[in-house]
Parts: sequence; C-alpha cells; structure tokens
Amino acid sequence: MAVTVGQLIGEAEYTTLKSGINLVMGTPTGTGTGAAGYNQALTAPAVNPGDKVTAAAWNALKTDADKAYTHQVGAAPNPVLATVNTDSSITKVIHDGIEAVVNFIKLDGNRFTLGAGQFTTVSARSATKTNWNGTQTHDVTYTWTSSTAANAFFNAGGKLTLTSTLSYTGGEAKTLDWQTMMDPGTITVNYVDVTKSGAGGTITNSSGYYDLAGEVEIMNRNGANPYSENRYKIFASAITNGVRIRMQYQDNDVGDQTGTGPAVDENVQGTLTSAMSYIRPTGSNVQVDAPTIALGVTNTF
Repeated sequence: MAVTVGQLIGEAEYTTLKSGINLVMGTPTGTGTGAAGYNQALTAPAVNPGDKVTAAAWNALKTDADKAYTHQVGAAPNPVLATVNTDSSITKVIHDGIEAVVNFIKLDGNRFTLGAGQFTTVSARSATKTNWNGTQTHDVTYTWTSSTAANAFFNAGGKLTLTSTLSYTGGEAKTLDWQTMMDPGTITVNYVDVTKSGAGGTITNSSGYYDLAGEVEIMNRNGANPYSENRYKIFASAITNGVRIRMQYQDNDVGDQTGTGPAVDENVQGTLTSAMSYIRPTGSNVQVDAPTIALGVTNTF
C-alpha cells in the first residue's frame, strides 16, 4: 500500500504489511508454487480499525520482517529497518522500508529460499552393502506430526538429499561399472522439483513434495555394456504427512561368458553406501519441525 509524504500512517497500512508477513511466516496455505507459510509464531499484534499503532507494535512488525528476510537471504535487510520510539512518528521512509522487505519476501522466487546459516543438514539414514547381487532396496519414510508441519518444512526451503557411493579399488569389471553408475551425484527433492548434482543418470520425473501421489521413479541410471541391464533407480511417493523414498540397486545381470564354460554372474564388490539426509530450516529466525525417520517394508539394507 503506497503512502505519500504527510500521510497519516495508521492501522490500515500496518495491517496490510502484517498480512504480507503472515502469508510468508504464518500458517501454511496453498500448494506447489503457490504455497506459503513457515508456521512460525509471530510477534506483531493485530490492531483494530481506528486504534493507534503503538511503537511496540510497529517494532514487533519490524522484528517479524527482519526474521523472514534474514531466513531467505542469510543477512539482515540493507538498509536496516528503522526502530521507532514513543517520541517519533512513522514516516513514509520508515513505512516504505518495511514495505520493500515484505514485497521481497512474498515473491515466488524468494519464499522457498534458504539463506546461508539458516539450516541444518541432518542424516536421515545411511546404510551399506558389501558383496551383493540381485535387487537391493533402501526404503525410508519421512513423517511429520501433521500436514501443516510437513508443508511448513518444504515452504521454508527444506529439502531431502539422496546420495550413493561405491568404495572399491580392485579390477572387477562389473563392480567398476557399478562404481561409475553412482555418477548422478546428489539427488535433491524440494517443494516442486527434483535435481541432481552429477553428470550421469536421468531425472525421469521431477515431481517434488507437492506433486507426489502414488510412487514415481524420479531418477534412473543404466549400466554400460555388457552390464547395460543393471539399474540404479530412485522412487518417491506421498504418504500421510510425509514422503517415502526408495533407492534401488538392480543388479539384473545374469552373467557373461568370458571364456569357455558357463556364464558367471559376479557379485558387486566393495562397499555400497546409500545415504539419505534432509536440510532442515533452523535457527532464531525460522525453525520448522524435523520428520520422524523409519524403514519401509521393502528395505533390504
């Protein structure tokens, strides 16, 4: 709400700014790219029409705006938002400073952003396999206490990260091919998207948290000839108040004849590590609930 020099800035202007901050910091609303709300307790009180906006109320509004901006950017607003006292008035400059911050934090491109130092990376579950064959599945569920808590996690920039590595120093050909198959790097699931950090593999479905329903394959990596039937896959699905991730290693190779005699189906050697973590918004500005982690029924790790 634009104001002019000399205009009395009162309840209507205050409530408009407070509504913008509530959208970002308050109870989650909407879905997908239209979602908002970090489910945080706000300090700015409601002011009734006709009531005077006190210095304490305005400064509480400033505090909420500072927290939202710092959460997204990793630093306080610059220029610094002004603090008022009982002897000063709320000027256009003071109002417009908060208005600029509110307009910034409401933007689609900013609401889901995590600033530096505003999060904690937590290991959900890491497990290993050695000397294996066939299909191995790392099946893990992330469950929040409510849909509101789950939505707030992703709205505030929370993410799930998935990584596979194979530690091996020998010369066994199939194992070396499986080692190469780990090259998709880190797979990241956010509120509406799936990305990978490495050059290999394919994001086969980029459904993020808000797009998930039944299980979908989100990443696939094939082996190379003569092990092209092998697959490294990741699946994601929605569960009640959460997400289920299945990282699957399909050693479908039935053996290749390397000389005379029957084909040999070698085991995969070395140490396969399947690691799931989550990035949780934390700190004095915004802190969301952590999920409960459990194993799914198809887990073989």
